[in-house]
Amino acid sequence: MQSLRAAPPASAGYLLPVLHRWLFHAPLHGIAALVNTESAAILRADAPEAWPAVLHPLRAALSAAVPAAPRPLEGDVCPSFLGIIPTRGCNLGCVYCNFGGPTASRERMDPRVAVAAVDWMAKRLHEAGRELFQIHFFGGEPFVAPEVVDVVVHRARYMAARYGLRTYVDASTNGVFDEARCRFVGDYFGGVVLSFDGFPEHHDRTRPGKNGRPTFEAVARTARRLAQMPLDLCIRVCVTQDSVARLEEITDWMCTEFSPAVVNFETLTPGELATAAGLRVPDPYEFAAHCVGAYRVAESHGIRAVYSAAEHERVRLSFCPVGTDALIVSLDGRVSACYLLPEDWRMRGLDMDLGSISPDGGMRLDRDAVARARRLPAEKPRCDGCFCRWSCAGGCHVNQTYPGSSDAYTDFCIQTRLVTACLLLRELGQEELVDELLAHGGALRALAGHAPDTVDLGWCTHEGSTPAAVRQPRGAGRSLVADGMTLLG
Repeated sequence: MQSLRAAPPASAGYLLPVLHRWLFHAPLHGIAALVNTESAAILRADAPEAWPAVLHPLRAALSAAVPAAPRPLEGDVCPSFLGIIPTRGCNLGCVYCNFGGPTASRERMDPRVAVAAVDWMAKRLHEAGRELFQIHFFGGEPFVAPEVVDVVVHRARYMAARYGLRTYVDASTNGVFDEARCRFVGDYFGGVVLSFDGFPEHHDRTRPGKNGRPTFEAVARTARRLAQMPLDLCIRVCVTQDSVARLEEITDWMCTEFSPAVVNFETLTPGELATAAGLRVPDPYEFAAHCVGAYRVAESHGIRAVYSAAEHERVRLSFCPVGTDALIVSLDGRVSACYLLPEDWRMRGLDMDLGSISPDGGMRLDRDAVARARRLPAEKPRCDGCFCRWSCAGGCHVNQTYPGSSDAYTDFCIQTRLVTACLLLRELGQEELVDELLAHGGALRALAGHAPDTVDLGWCTHEGSTPAAVRQPRGAGRSLVADGMTLLG
């Protein structure tokens, strides 16, 4: 079974400037507070016994026992989920593809490898006393290898029945497939992450078919079909400098047309193909403003909006599957911690391979490789003083906080800090302050570049380590208002 390293309590409080006030955040406690300058100075003084009465509610909330910061896993591997890459091939010609694009091989996984991976995973989950068997299909485009997908889905259902497990299958897809495949997905999948980049002028530019043919209508048709099915539809929007100013319009249209469970906004990851196509990463300040606006639009429809680096409701050690013991099985039987291309890891001096699985069912995991992947999310010097450390968790280990990366905040850091701060302020009921902040360039830059954010809370009581896997989101809790302070606990 998994265990965790013991660790001393970490500083778990952060302060950042918001115009004429300060936002205090203690993510391990699930607490945020808006305080005046005088209260911020008192918080930094680290003498809670001398805090004035106005800060006593905050002191009481912080005095409650709280788990220490997440630590890397140890012990036997028990994967959080099984990732399957049926092929790196694709039926589109997306101009920002980071999986080989037009040169990607259309070779497909040997179904025997897929069966072996499913069988091993089901048996391991049963041995560990788990109940949920999660499978996610990555690509390329997984549905251009339909026979592999079918084998995995049906074998998983068989093995789940054998071991008394519940299955949850989802996939990342471009949505360009026929009605029969859509019905299959509706019958057997719990969720779909559908890449859909907005209006035709945005989507058809970034995600054309082969030979440049438009795909907007095909994807919209799939979205409408999936919206009628009993699954969680997540529409993932890749935001570029061309589309960022219309993000609220795009969100309103998508919510009205498709009623997805989630609308997910992610900014363009730069690459050779994107650069050649003239695509640019959106300005981080502009993205933050329109992202917050898009959140408001989605919420007006009763739909959840997500920018994955700003999911502050949960505490996590890692931004992605790396470090959670997820096993990603490639079509050649390699087992890895990351679904990106190996050449991308190696460019950053990383090796994400964990082992291999053979068609005869032999699973070989390298203990040293597993330990290395588990440690990687904890080794983020740039993140140590940032209030997003336990929500953003450093972003992508390959593209953002790879070993040797600069300690300076990147554009990704800036937009993440701004969006996260605005979401916390909104939860505190400070909508007008959010608008004032977003309209004040100097205040935005002060918040974005503030470092370090940390406040020493070593006097707090900690219960010990908490698992590296994602903790469940906390409820909104209570809201207290006092002189100079608004507290969300």
